[in-house]
Amino acid sequence: MISGTAVGGAATVLAHREPGTMLGVFLIAATVAATLAVHPRAVRVIIPVPALAYLGAAVVAGLIHDRATDTSHTALTISAVQWVASGFLAMTAATVLAIAITAARWRQTPRRPRRPERPLPATRPSADRNPPPRRRSISADPQPPRGS
Repeated sequence: MISGTAVGGAATVLAHREPGTMLGVFLIAATVAATLAVHPRAVRVIIPVPALAYLGAAVVAGLIHDRATDTSHTALTISAVQWVASGFLAMTAATVLAIAITAARWRQTPRRPRRPERPLPATRPSADRNPPPRRRSISADPQPPRGS
């Protein structure tokens, strides 16, 4: 997804445009491709990425496009907010698509049967848990050895 958004940012810069529609289209396409490429159980990790990817690509593309805005920190901040805000609908659409595809893939993924739980071992009373070692009993009448 990051590489698809980076390509969209590069296309935006090469077209000499501000971040917006073109970057948003690339973001949505990258989101769909990423959610379909990832393992069905891991696709949930993709959900927060569209907004973050757009944020980074929009700021970089905007900085490259508008070099004159670096005169003050205030002007740079205002421009960055406008660049990110111009992609709000694309970020929202990409996130909603990621959630919908995640839900659809989870429903289609066959569930593994749960392993049956092993029964717990029967517990013995605490006195039997560590029985004392057996002692050899020595009889009071020792028998003499057989050859004598």
